[in-house]
Amino acid sequence: MSKFTITCREFKPVMRNTLRGFADIRIAELHLDVKDIALHKKNDSRWAQLPAKPQVKDGVLVKGDDGKVQYIHLMHFDSRAVADAFSDAVVKAVLELDPQAFDDGGA
Repeated sequence: MSKFTITCREFKPVMRNTLRGFADIRIAELHLDVKDIALHKKNDSRWAQLPAKPQVKDGVLVKGDDGKVQYIHLMHFDSRAVADAFSDAVVKAVLELDPQAFDDGGA
């Protein structure tokens, strides 16, 4: 598997449940910018989640039994190993830009 250079161009803090904010990243070798990657933290775990969009049916947001809006993933990796490697690289890039990004007190 090739290794790609991932840098974080911007981090926007948002504290809600496990969510810590959204990152805009650059994958240099692909000349690709990815916006709004969600960054999460729970206990000692940190992870990145590819962008998703809310589900809409007949012009109305779809909500689960818990009342939360349901989301559709726009992209996915073909293996858990690749997804985990990507997530780790994004977390590292975010921390290089903002070392306090995952602090519980804010950005």
